[in-house]
Amino acid sequence: VPDFTEFKLDPFHLTADSGTPAPHRLREARRSLALYLEPCKDTSFQQSLDTFQERSFTQFGPNQAHNASPHISVLGRVHIERGQDFLAKWHAVDEFLAVVQQELDQIAKQLPPPTFCGYEITERPSRALTMRFRVDAAYAQLAKRIEQKMKSQCAAFDIRPMDRIDLAYNVLRPMPKQTLKRMRDMAKETIQVEIGGAWQLTLYEVMLESRVVGVKQQVSAIQSWPVRQPPAEKQSSSFLPLSFRIKLAMLSS
Repeated sequence: VPDFTEFKLDPFHLTADSGTPAPHRLREARRSLALYLEPCKDTSFQQSLDTFQERSFTQFGPNQAHNASPHISVLGRVHIERGQDFLAKWHAVDEFLAVVQQELDQIAKQLPPPTFCGYEITERPSRALTMRFRVDAAYAQLAKRIEQKMKSQCAAFDIRPMDRIDLAYNVLRPMPKQTLKRMRDMAKETIQVEIGGAWQLTLYEVMLESRVVGVKQQVSAIQSWPVRQPPAEKQSSSFLPLSFRIKLAMLSS
């Protein structure tokens, strides 16, 4: 295992403007939010994803997937700028939170968990190692409804493809394909995929966006909603050997 001092953390500028305000001043002018679909905390799937991040960081060095906890983005980036009226400067944020809560209070427990479809090394939009998932169309419909209600009040509103968890990528310095293949082997050995496991939708406020590759952004969870769990007899597949469970997921896709 190489010594940690061999790795160099690359600067990752969020904008091309070198005059970007300091993080605390940026938050005084703009709030950033995100809605993630993620494995529930303390499940074997979530813990093994964290273990993979730690092992891949140690063995292969930092990449941009290390800047956030593993997740499927539903709303990847929502920026809301401060209003002109001081007494109601964050009224749009309050309205956004209310819209998300209203939507998810109604449908979260009706949404099915995503289905794992395998590992993939992609070339576009950048070379990456991903876990691919099949996600019910209701998630995209949810994102579109929130967009219709709130986009006009947002400086940025980003709906991303809801079909993957990024395990490794670096848009600044594309990772060698051979490295990604070795990381894929590590993922297969480390990550304990749970077919029909426990998932939740979590609304986060991004308190500090990371400017350095491999350094996690600081987020604050606002609220989480568990999604619908499959019947107990279907959950029993999580106790099957990992290789067999992955084959089941692949066959069902």
